Amino acid sequence: MSEPQHEPSEPSLTPEEANRIIHSHRKVRYGTACWPCRQRKVKCDNKHPCENCDEGTNESRYLGQNSIAAFLTEEARAGEPSIAGDQDVIKKDIMPILGLQISTSPYPFMSQDDMDKIRLQIASALPPNREVLKTFQLFKQIVQPFWGLLIDIEEFETKLCTYLEDRAATAKHPGSGKNVSSAWLGMLFAVLAVATNYCELPYHRRVETSQAFVQTSFHCLRLANFFLRPSLDSLQALMILGLVLANDMKAEASWALIGLTCRLAQALGLHRGPGESSRFPSTTEGDMPKRRLWWSIVWQDSLLSLSFDRSPIAIMTRCHMPLGPRALIDGMSYLEVMYCLCQKILESFNNDSNTHSDYDQIIADSIEVEGLRQRVHPSFRTKEGCKTVTDRLHHYAIRLHTSFVISVLCRPSLRRGALPGIDQTHKATLFKKCKETLTETVRMYLKMHSLSIVPTRSWAFTYHGLSSAVLLGILGETKTDLEVRQLQGDLISALSVTAAKEQPSTVPRSDKDIELSGPLSRALAALKNIYDHGWVVETKPVGSTEVLATSEQESQFEHQNAALAMASLQNGMVPPLEYAPPMPMEMAGVPGAEQSMNMSPMDLFDSIFWEPYPNGLDVGSFDYPQPMYPQF
Repeated sequence: MSEPQHEPSEPSLTPEEANRIIHSHRKVRYGTACWPCRQRKVKCDNKHPCENCDEGTNESRYLGQNSIAAFLTEEARAGEPSIAGDQDVIKKDIMPILGLQISTSPYPFMSQDDMDKIRLQIASALPPNREVLKTFQLFKQIVQPFWGLLIDIEEFETKLCTYLEDRAATAKHPGSGKNVSSAWLGMLFAVLAVATNYCELPYHRRVETSQAFVQTSFHCLRLANFFLRPSLDSLQALMILGLVLANDMKAEASWALIGLTCRLAQALGLHRGPGESSRFPSTTEGDMPKRRLWWSIVWQDSLLSLSFDRSPIAIMTRCHMPLGPRALIDGMSYLEVMYCLCQKILESFNNDSNTHSDYDQIIADSIEVEGLRQRVHPSFRTKEGCKTVTDRLHHYAIRLHTSFVISVLCRPSLRRGALPGIDQTHKATLFKKCKETLTETVRMYLKMHSLSIVPTRSWAFTYHGLSSAVLLGILGETKTDLEVRQLQGDLISALSVTAAKEQPSTVPRSDKDIELSGPLSRALAALKNIYDHGWVVETKPVGSTEVLATSEQESQFEHQNAALAMASLQNGMVPPLEYAPPMPMEMAGVPGAEQSMNMSPMDLFDSIFWEPYPNGLDVGSFDYPQPMYPQF
């Protein structure tokens, strides 16, 4: 019997090679828990953010799927790093740089000692509990229905009551804020600031009180390190503060702050659409608060940018509008209609583009904007269907905003010369449409003013109404249209009477006899002179025996003077108008009388509005109100 043949034996494997072969045949275990849960070694439900992160207020950062940051995140979640120290390197060094991990760096614009002082003094800046609740009711009844600044006002009210109860129970340490975050306190002070603007205090008292709340709110946001650790609460606070700045006639600052707010919201991924990444699953119901917040920010950004003729920062957004389940069937609420209007603004106005819409596109956009009036809820679709004051105010406000947007759509017809895609017949049609919508804007503003203080206390409403009235003056409608002249007179009376009611104060009486500040103040003064004299300022000196210029001479310069009024409306380029003695106004960069005669109204407006500030402007001067609460 033959012996079995043995195959030649292979050389023995080294231990390192054996471990490598065994390791290569192992089943790869993919990590499914999110990074915070893996670090804390707790159960994760695989959502993003997961339930644990949501309860712990761990914010999630979103970036493009093709970015290096997204790749590193995927690799970090795919399995355990081969080297134990890699986790710390990725977490502490790489993640914060790429925006994937909340930075542990301190607030970069204030020292730690100053932060500690602020933390100890914030509680004393909060009014008594009853005053807080009274002011919050103003916010709930007046501010929230028109701007929707809080994404969940019921939750905020519940938390506010709990906070005030704890504050009253802890007399030795009032308002210690143990159960609330600094960002939430910043949101509370922002709510008090914007609501104070609509209280019954005299004008200067309102401004001082509101300014004190604004300062405290910013201090709270600093404690929350809102730059490096943005949250939904801090974003709401910033958005509310932007509205406060606008209502305080600091619209430029408001526009800049809203831009920052929009960037921070994008850092949290609020601008993204549903289902864009399988790694970040979410539900429609769970996303509703975030969608409301994003579209509220878009609302403020788009309307302010439209007023300043600038491109919105959120020109591209994929986040779905937060419409109710039956909004398209039963009709949309006021806030939902405003979301749709802002979406149309983003689609129609790209101010960085050199292309211009043709006649058909302008008409189609105008019809779509007008159609929003019929898509609202029946309770305020028509004036006859309104049963409450709020319903009627919403009805007027929708017509005001839509009319103003349509007038902006039709403004190419106000320019001189040929326009691509628009012949003379079409230009005349758009010109007529523009004047009609400008008139409707002023009319709706006065309707709102007859029922509420909301329009005169709000920059957006006042700007829309006053700018439309001044632009009608540029077009010469003050003398040719009796209704326009009547509306302009009523607008002047409404704003002047409002200012006169607020005159009793410790601040000296204004020469212009109005309390509107900044560009709107000068615009109102200019509108008065257009209404009375057809000129920005009356050039006839007091006591002069010269004969007044003929009506033909007044008409010759009518458009130029009205344009100067429009210029003063925006950036404050026109010095304060003086009435004693009146003098012809000299301004750098403004076309002369002969030159202006050959320019269209919008060309005159552009030549003034976009010129640099006068050389004599002191950009370093600041006017601070007297402090009411402890300053930090």
